[in-house]
Amino acid sequence: MKKAIVFLFLVSSSLIIAQSSEDTQGKKVDVDFYFGIGAQIQIKYDLNDKLKAANLPELKQTIPELQVGMNVFGNKISGDAEFGFFLSKNDKGDSENQNIGVTSRLRVHYNFINKEKMAFTGGLNVSSTASEVDIYNKNNVIDLNDLEPLNNSGHVSLKNQVFFVGPSVSLYLFKNKSTKIRANLGYEFAFTNGKWKSDFASVENTVKENGNNRFVFGISFL
Repeated sequence: MKKAIVFLFLVSSSLIIAQSSEDTQGKKVDVDFYFGIGAQIQIKYDLNDKLKAANLPELKQTIPELQVGMNVFGNKISGDAEFGFFLSKNDKGDSENQNIGVTSRLRVHYNFINKEKMAFTGGLNVSSTASEVDIYNKNNVIDLNDLEPLNNSGHVSLKNQVFFVGPSVSLYLFKNKSTKIRANLGYEFAFTNGKWKSDFASVENTVKENGNNRFVFGISFL
């Protein structure tokens, strides 16, 4: 996760420097901080096959996301560095899961249409998502007078990290207003293995999430 944050910082800084160079040639460059809402639509989770076989609740594949970031818009090139935060829960009987995570994302786009009030851009998404999944029984009881770990079961904690890359497009509206709206749509290919691990135990018969791609979209206010 730290490597992903450093990567985003370095690339976004390079983008700002490039845009600043463009600005010295008399062309306007806009830099905006933004917040927005969006979603990840995962095509498949291989972990769900294991959960289904154990009669446990499966991870939701459509997950809302809160997004914050910095957008840079020049005459021909635009892009942004973004962080997304998500929390998803699902239950079945006495069991429940919780999937919480952070996505760091970089977009670099070419401005196909750049007008006073609107713009349409397209290019590349690069992102990394770090997830932590907890699976537990809703009737768990922790006795503070008996904190022996072997006497407190019913909780599985797993984590993974997957890097994605893929095409994306953005539509900017109300460019000439103080508050602009940007809609993003992308498709991201999972190209690292995304093996499920644990900080608290050795994981046997684990599965990997490479090849399980996703759609992403968001609406941002700049």
